[in-house]
Amino acid sequence: MLMYLVRHVWFTATAIRSFPRSVMSPTAYVRALERASSQHGVVHRRQAIAVGMTANTIQQRIDTGVLVPVAESVYRVRGAPQTERMAIVAASLGSGGLVSHMTSARLMQFGSAFSVVPLHVTADGLRNPRLRRIDIADGKRETFAVRTHRFTNYGEPQVVIDGIVTTDGARTMFDVAPRISIDVLSSCFERARSLGVVSIDQLARRLALIGGRGRPGTAKIRVLLESARPGALESELEIRAWQVLRRSRLPEPVRQYWVTMRGGERYRLDFAWPAHHVAFETEGFEWHGTRARWKQDRVRTAALERMGWRIIVATWDDITRSPVETLDRIAMAVNERAALARRAN
Repeated sequence: MLMYLVRHVWFTATAIRSFPRSVMSPTAYVRALERASSQHGVVHRRQAIAVGMTANTIQQRIDTGVLVPVAESVYRVRGAPQTERMAIVAASLGSGGLVSHMTSARLMQFGSAFSVVPLHVTADGLRNPRLRRIDIADGKRETFAVRTHRFTNYGEPQVVIDGIVTTDGARTMFDVAPRISIDVLSSCFERARSLGVVSIDQLARRLALIGGRGRPGTAKIRVLLESARPGALESELEIRAWQVLRRSRLPEPVRQYWVTMRGGERYRLDFAWPAHHVAFETEGFEWHGTRARWKQDRVRTAALERMGWRIIVATWDDITRSPVETLDRIAMAVNERAALARRAN
C-alpha cells in the first residue's frame, strides 16, 4: 500500500509541471491518495472533493488512468492491488452503507460457510440501492456482484475490521440466521464467542431490540439462545462434538470445566460430568500437532487420572465418521461410574 502511495506522489510531483497552478492542487491529490491508502486503494468522489480536489482534477485523473472507476463515483488508484477487501470497501462506499450479512461474517471469521460473492452491504433508504457490481478483478473474478439490503437504524454499534466498517457481531448473527441452517448458525455463534465478537448476553439484548414476529431469523436466534451454555468452544472439532452430544441421550455435560489439582495446577476439560469424574476430550491437530504438545497432554491426562478422572479422547474421525461408537464409549464410562457410586451408597 505504501509503495503505490509513494509512486503516485512521485507522479503528481512530475505531472504538475504540465498543469496550471489554478487547475490542480497537488496537496489535495496527495490527501486523496492518503485516504485511499487507508481504504484498501479506493476513494469516493465526495471524499476527494472534501480534501480539496475539484471535479475537473478528478476527471483529469480518470482521463489519464490514474483513477479508475469501479462503481458510480468510486475509484481505485492505479497500481493498488485489486483484492477482495478493496471490492468490499468499494461496495460500502458506493452504497453509502455498512458491510453486513455474509460479508461481515467472513470478515469476523465466523467460519468457512460464507461465499465471497455477492458482497453484502446494508444501507438506509436514502442511499444507493442500485449498486449491483464492483468492477475489480482480483485474479479469481472480473467483477464482484453486490447485494444491497435496507435497514432500520436502531442505533446499533458498528465495528471496524482492517479499516472496513461493518455491522457488529450480534447484528451479523441476526442477518445470516435466515440464510444458514441452525447447526451452521450454532457453529458461527460458538466461534464468534471464542473470538470475543459476541456474547450470550449481547445477542439476547439484540433479540429484545430488533427481534420479533415477522423478523427473519428471530426463531433461530431464540433456539440458539435457549441451547447456549457458558464456556465458549474454541475449535471446530469441539463444536462438532457438542452438537453430537446435544443430540444424544447422555446427560448434558459441563463445557470447558476447570479442575484444580492438589498442587494448585488447573486443567480445563472440553466436556465433563463432574459427578462421575468422567471427561470427554477432543484431540485436533491444531492443538496436538507437535511432539511437545503431545507430551504435555500425556502428563496432563496422567495427573487427571491420578485424581480419579476417566478421560475419553476422540479425534476428528471419531466425531465425524463414528459418532455412535464415540457416544457408546462415553456412555459406558458414565454408566460405570454411576454404578460404582450407587454401590458405594
